[in-house]
Amino acid sequence: MPGDTLAPPRKSPALPPGVAHSRRAALLMLTGLIAAGSPLPYSAAALIPLAWAGFESVLAIRARSAGGAPARSVASSVVGLVLVCLLAAMVLLPYAFYGTVKTLQDCTQGANTAVAAADCNSRYGSLESIVGGFLRFGQRAGG
Repeated sequence: MPGDTLAPPRKSPALPPGVAHSRRAALLMLTGLIAAGSPLPYSAAALIPLAWAGFESVLAIRARSAGGAPARSVASSVVGLVLVCLLAAMVLLPYAFYGTVKTLQDCTQGANTAVAAADCNSRYGSLESIVGGFLRFGQRAGG
């Protein structure tokens, strides 16, 4: 029939400058956050997506600044970069005290009772206050 023609395909609207980089950075940061919850020797793998997220955040900041984006969107990219840096520092902190942190982690993972867990915490009490939150997060996420 002459009136039946295919409609032209819809084109998606163009994204503002830097949005694609920001989306990639957010997904990579989420991947790094999930990987950071793994037990100690494997948590270093979180640095790969976090480094990539930092790179994407810098690209987003540059694209948004050059593209004339509102200051609020540039500021959100800067906040994302700061969050990536903080998460990378949290991943690296236990490696500064690796031997002691690994021993504490092994002790608490092997503790079958509350008494045994309390014994681990009493032996490594000062370290618990420094990096205990990271270890508890890793135990919940890692198993």
